[in-house]
Amino acid sequence: MNQLSKIFAALVLKVILFFFLLNGSSVNAQRKSTSINVSDNGKTSISVKNGFGNNFQVEFKGDITLSNDDTDVIAISDEGYMEIKKSAFGNRRRVFIESNSSGQLTKKYYVGGSERNFDSEGRKWMAEILLEVVRTTTLGSEQRVNRIYKQGGTYGVLKEVDFIGSNYVKARYIKLLLKKDLKNADLISILNVIGDDIDSDHHRADILKNNTSKFLATEASTSAYIEATAEIDSDHHKAEVLKRSIKDGSLKGNQMNSLFTIAKDIDSDYHKSSVLLTVLRNSSLNTANMKLLISTANGIDSDHHKSEVLRSALNSDGLSDSSFHTLLSSLDDMSSDHHKGNVLSKLLQKDLDPSSLSHVLKQVGHMDSDSHKANVLKSVVRKELSDESIEVLLDVLEHMSSDSHKAGIFKQMARKTYSDTQLTKILWTIKDIGSDYHKAESLLAFSRMVSQKEATVKETYRSVCKSISSDSHYRKAINAVQ
Repeated sequence: MNQLSKIFAALVLKVILFFFLLNGSSVNAQRKSTSINVSDNGKTSISVKNGFGNNFQVEFKGDITLSNDDTDVIAISDEGYMEIKKSAFGNRRRVFIESNSSGQLTKKYYVGGSERNFDSEGRKWMAEILLEVVRTTTLGSEQRVNRIYKQGGTYGVLKEVDFIGSNYVKARYIKLLLKKDLKNADLISILNVIGDDIDSDHHRADILKNNTSKFLATEASTSAYIEATAEIDSDHHKAEVLKRSIKDGSLKGNQMNSLFTIAKDIDSDYHKSSVLLTVLRNSSLNTANMKLLISTANGIDSDHHKSEVLRSALNSDGLSDSSFHTLLSSLDDMSSDHHKGNVLSKLLQKDLDPSSLSHVLKQVGHMDSDSHKANVLKSVVRKELSDESIEVLLDVLEHMSSDSHKAGIFKQMARKTYSDTQLTKILWTIKDIGSDYHKAESLLAFSRMVSQKEATVKETYRSVCKSISSDSHYRKAINAVQ
């Protein structure tokens, strides 16, 4: 084999070895697991599988005290014991330590089924395995956190957390750290670790939800809290943390902005709406934040959940004329006439400017159901209508199919007064009613008003009457205005 062939063969071998190790790491990660069982008699059993046969089991009872360098067990409470067993590639080792009545420790070391000298062999092996044990389990966690915190403060504990692989154990160390008298900078560092180093949504959310009084104490830590929440993938856990921050914290304007940004990333309509409803029930929003909330609600696909949020928003005092337009635009994608009608009817209880009222009427025009249209329009016509609003209203009526619903709206309209120009436009719209009965009923509703108007309006009324085919309905309508 020449030199070039040797180099090529070596390169191929390296590539194969790389893919083998890469695949092995993937399998190893999938096989890793930790199980913990605590029995009624106080015995704790921990089984850790690290893949490739590199597994160990820990069983202990009582309080275990470790040396300051985590290489030895220096004390066990009365009648307590500890056993560590490890198997790797068929090699089995075991250390057994127990405390007698006087508190003295007996330590034994086994390889396979044979006992070996502890001081010459076992002590070295236990020093190697013990650090792996404490970083994989919660064994001695409280003692270790206290010791590391005393030596290196919050930074020291968080540095140790970085060496720990298990999210459960990481969370345990952080919870113990949070019991200390921490500064605001410490809390922000902890929140950064929660967001960046803990992969479990459950453990992230558990720490965040149960320490809000600490995390939400200052504006800076509150911002870090919200950023940590943004790293949660689960809609359920993310929503639960956001709702807790809303209930327990007094969020500032910029923090509320961040909250809405996070809420937009929630895919579940139920969870997204639950966050927004919690905001509305627990926070006083300024105009800018109210518009942001409505804009966030626009991302809800469910008509039911979207209408629930929008109707709740209409109970708030933080709505401006521009907020009304934002809310109305969010109805563009709502397909349910029932839910759209409920929102519009709720909105019409507000004092709307002419522009907002015209926007309401345009939304009514997009509804398919004449029945739902009519329900909303009956509320519209009770308000003072500008020329622009009347134009839009008449256009909506003109495109309604139901003569009965049209006539019902015209009768409602006839209870108010109009200028000659407005009344003339109304009368010409009545002409488009196909049913002689409903057309005559609509004209009769306006007959008294027409009788008090100038001749041009009366002439318009008579012209519309001529479009009635039924002689009896025609005479009834025409005789009402003389």
